[in-house]
Amino acid sequence: MMILPLLVTLVMTAVQVDVINVPLERGINAVLTPAGKAELKREGTVTRVKIEVERLQSPAALGPALTTYTVWVVSPEGLFENLGELNINGNKGQIDATTRFGQLGILITAEPHYMVDLPSAAVAYRTQSPREEVRHTMISVEIGAYDYSALKPVPPANVHSSVVQARVAFQIAQNAGAERLAEMEFRHARVALTSMEELVTRAAPLEILWPTAAEAIRWSQRAVTIARGRNSER
Repeated sequence: MMILPLLVTLVMTAVQVDVINVPLERGINAVLTPAGKAELKREGTVTRVKIEVERLQSPAALGPALTTYTVWVVSPEGLFENLGELNINGNKGQIDATTRFGQLGILITAEPHYMVDLPSAAVAYRTQSPREEVRHTMISVEIGAYDYSALKPVPPANVHSSVVQARVAFQIAQNAGAERLAEMEFRHARVALTSMEELVTRAAPLEILWPTAAEAIRWSQRAVTIARGRNSER
């Protein structure tokens, strides 16, 4: 009997995002609702995105297994690009990144870890409108492709956020059946997670701990991606 993975595909949720056409000749400012701003500027073949948000609550307030905030840009066609993890300081957050998109909307979502490949339904901020007169259009995009509600919350327990994210990422891989469907990647994820836990036990400094945690997240996400693909082929 095939065991169904606990991480299942959901009925997608639609959200409205304002997609802005970033002009070549100057930078522009956009509003992020409910409390944020974005500076957008074309630099050669990429767009620089500088974001600042306020009134930021804990990711866990949007879901018990959600540990961080991920910043996304979305194209007019509805394609997503993960720009990375929002840097959090108290109830404020910021990021400075680049994207290949010249027309883009912005979403910030709470996620189980920062290497996820699609946004969850836990939207915290999104582009509402530019502050200046530029071309823009409102589009509807689908989010929430995967259900994280079955995940067990991982208490922070005075460890760095990357450690908590690595533990949750490995749990997602387990729930997706990666031990059977992506054996090599899952094995690498387990080895990296074990190494990370040993460093945590030894109270290793963050500059040593963080790369190992990132490796555990990376291998877990690879295992999940492969497991999802192979499970859909069955």
